[in-house]
Amino acid sequence: MLLDERLNNNFEKLNDNDIQIAHYVNTHIRECKTMKIQELAARTHASNASIHRFTKKLGFDGYSDFKSYLKFETEHPSQLPSDSIDQFKQEISNTFSYLERVDYHLITDKIYHADTIYLYGTGLAQMNVAQEARRILLTIHKNVIVLHDIHEFKMILNKSTNKDIFFIISLSGESQQLTEITNYLQVRQKYFFSITTLKDNNLAQKANYNIYVSSNTFYLTDGTDYSSFISYHIFFETVLRKYHERMVQQNFT
Repeated sequence: MLLDERLNNNFEKLNDNDIQIAHYVNTHIRECKTMKIQELAARTHASNASIHRFTKKLGFDGYSDFKSYLKFETEHPSQLPSDSIDQFKQEISNTFSYLERVDYHLITDKIYHADTIYLYGTGLAQMNVAQEARRILLTIHKNVIVLHDIHEFKMILNKSTNKDIFFIISLSGESQQLTEITNYLQVRQKYFFSITTLKDNNLAQKANYNIYVSSNTFYLTDGTDYSSFISYHIFFETVLRKYHERMVQQNFT
């Protein structure tokens, strides 16, 4: 998405309203290139001042400078930063910043009361995250199952209980298969969490609760794209620690 790098570099300055504005802009780039500030404010249920502050937080001189950036970048895609280590460090920092906003009380409650926890990753790397998450969650003596495809989803949906929860792990949160899976979950009123990168996506919109992490695409010298999933592992490691804290405090009811 066009603003991802700017968002990641200035994440700690942003509030929830800023993120919603960014979501709208990223999904309406063509319109926003010529949109007046009053119209963007109305579309995002924000004030003109909020839009102006948002653009300043991202390093622009103001809204006009922001629109110029949208126009230029869509016609001349920017080069990725040459210092990939600094970018990597920023991803980790941004992930921890966002995870501070996560409702761990809700997540750990759902885990505590769950009969079974189901994990699903949308690709090979995402499935590796699911397998590692299973290892982590098994340490708290829960029944944890990794689902490998949509056929396994169909098999367990009618057998799962109302207490069961699902974690859906995806990079983009967009695919035809995900649409089918989320439709099944919603029809059967199953509670599910989405874990995706920080951008507006269908999976996050449909989930009962969504978790965002930071993961930029890194391009190798031969043009191959590579995305790190360390931020996803950080989330599950954090959940384990939050769960353990509540167990020590005997804070579950």
